[in-house]
Amino acid sequence: MTLDAALRTAFLRNRELEVREYAPEIIRQAIAEARAAFDPSISVTGEYSDQDRPSMDAGAGSGFGMGSAAGTSDNAVIQQLADIREFLEAAETIREIVQRPDIEVSTTEGFGTSVELAQPLPTGTTLSLTGNYQRTALLGSGTDYTGTWNIALTQALLRGFGPDVNLVGLRKARNNAAIGDLAFRDYALTLAEGVENSYWDLALARETLRIRQFSLQLAQEQLALNEAHIEVGKLPGSDRISAEAEVASQKAALISAQADLHNSAIELWRLMNPESQAPADLSLIPLPLPDLDAVSWSLDTSLALASQFRPDLAQARLDVENGTLDVVETKNGLLPRLDAFVSYGTYSTGATPGAWNDHLYEDTFDQVAVGLNFNMTLGNRAEKARHRSALYARDQAAAAVRNLEQLVETDIRKALVELDRQREQITASQQEVAMREEELAVETEQFRLGRSTNFDVMQVRRDYIQARVDEVAARVHYLQALTALFAREGTLLTRRGVALEIEEEKES
Repeated sequence: MTLDAALRTAFLRNRELEVREYAPEIIRQAIAEARAAFDPSISVTGEYSDQDRPSMDAGAGSGFGMGSAAGTSDNAVIQQLADIREFLEAAETIREIVQRPDIEVSTTEGFGTSVELAQPLPTGTTLSLTGNYQRTALLGSGTDYTGTWNIALTQALLRGFGPDVNLVGLRKARNNAAIGDLAFRDYALTLAEGVENSYWDLALARETLRIRQFSLQLAQEQLALNEAHIEVGKLPGSDRISAEAEVASQKAALISAQADLHNSAIELWRLMNPESQAPADLSLIPLPLPDLDAVSWSLDTSLALASQFRPDLAQARLDVENGTLDVVETKNGLLPRLDAFVSYGTYSTGATPGAWNDHLYEDTFDQVAVGLNFNMTLGNRAEKARHRSALYARDQAAAAVRNLEQLVETDIRKALVELDRQREQITASQQEVAMREEELAVETEQFRLGRSTNFDVMQVRRDYIQARVDEVAARVHYLQALTALFAREGTLLTRRGVALEIEEEKES
């Protein structure tokens, strides 16, 4: 199994990645919601009314209009008495109308419709077009038909003026969508690093198992050599005990190596999550460790790459942009509302059904309105508090970026130090393996000649086996340090050819 195959399987099948990939799509829906603020709207109203009320014609001649006698006298007292009499007569007339059992009823029947189409714009402008139709019928007096149309423009002059403030919601939604994508990429970067580390842990466990198998073989050969020397009397029988103990010790080390290999395979299997279930005797076989070429790394280059590719750094910068947008919005909220409006329309009416639109297309019966609306909250303490909060939040986000940039530089410096350390460890461990191997050959030959003890051979062999384990571990740790450097740069996915399919914003 290659590293590329492990990465490809993990990105296709990892369950946590599957859960997280929904988050960017959910966040991205806020863009459509923000764009909806500038969608046109239509409003249609239909109304039918039927109103009954008492007719005033029934008592019109019983007493109203009296008081002419008062007009012929210059005496103020007589005038006041005449006014009182007129008021009392009018009250009596109203009482008679209310109590009259056969009062006449005036019925008005009406039907009307209105349609309004409105279009808000990012400039703070609202355009509206309104049309009305009204039919009013007074029973016994005929029917009136009325029609109007009106076009109006309202423009915010202070609060809500211009695209800078009116597009804040849309721009923040786009920034948040980008933050969601970056958060998903950040987890994908973590997943790739985890898969690579698990893959190299598996490779180390497999190489360690081979070394332990070889070590057991050497211990068994030493035991056989001891038994041969005991049979010919070159060694006492007690030397067999130490040789057998060494074989048992190497068997225990081999069992631990087998368990480590199995655990490493289980962890890599979890990250890959292939469709098939893990068998009881799970066995994943990585490729042999590759040859390592000497490569030099530049701190300045790595820092420049991190500034461009680190998802968390890009998220922090977008947080600053969102903070700036909040400042723009809250600063605009400090202004009073002053809206200018202008409207123009025409009016048509008549007694025939078609009269409602006879004059709608003429300027004979037009109507024009121009004006200003002003509104202001005295003190404006809430908006001032929100603006101060936005300023603090923006400054906090900027400080977070500076702090993160410092942490990124620290991470990269540490990664480069670790990379250099492991590269030097490889050279040193390879030299140690060569020396220990030669030492073991010499010590084994001395034992055959009877010039060395069984203990000396076992001690040299253990040093040789440990040197081989250290050499393999140094090579694996170098590969993992290289992975860590790429992850700290944010370039691991790009270097491995992993392209995340992130849906772009769709116009609607």
